[in-house]
Amino acid sequence: YPWHKGLRMDQEEAYYDEAGFSDWTHAESGAKVIKAQHPEFEMWSQGLHARAGVSCPDCHMPQVEHKGSVVTDHWVRSPLLNVKAACVACHSKHDAKVTEAELKSRAEQIQDRHWALREKAMAAVVGLIDDLKAAKAAGRSDADLLAARYLQRRSQFYLDFVEAENSTGFHAPQEAARILGESIDFARQGQIALRDPSF
Repeated sequence: YPWHKGLRMDQEEAYYDEAGFSDWTHAESGAKVIKAQHPEFEMWSQGLHARAGVSCPDCHMPQVEHKGSVVTDHWVRSPLLNVKAACVACHSKHDAKVTEAELKSRAEQIQDRHWALREKAMAAVVGLIDDLKAAKAAGRSDADLLAARYLQRRSQFYLDFVEAENSTGFHAPQEAARILGESIDFARQGQIALRDPSF
């Protein structure tokens, strides 16, 4: 049960490491990897909206008017498809001048920055996998590849955690950026480990 140690992805990783768990072995690199399973709740719990007491239905199923009554919208979807009901309704309580365009722009800026960092993390993870594949093909021993494979496991899981989460960084922008930064660092450490097995 991945929440045994807590909701942060590092805690889930520690749980999986202690249990010796992996979802599969990467065919090209030989790394034993973990697949994140839609961690929307875990990421949301690390963000500003969670700290403010905003729940999933508040944004994804906002109050809407239907045939003269106010009801909960059961069309569960991105708040960016209905910014007026999903975002403005709450934000305007704290800032009467806030507009749909401003709130949508803020969300898109978060997502654009996240996507740019995600692309860097993806390139780093793929770079490590390619280097592991080449080292394996060159006849490097499993002992020589051990550290780099573990670092692939870590870098890939960190990237996958935010990739499988589906908010493109919005639920917890700072946490998502931290996780992607760690992913990049682990991948680059893995490449260094391949150059120097004593690393």
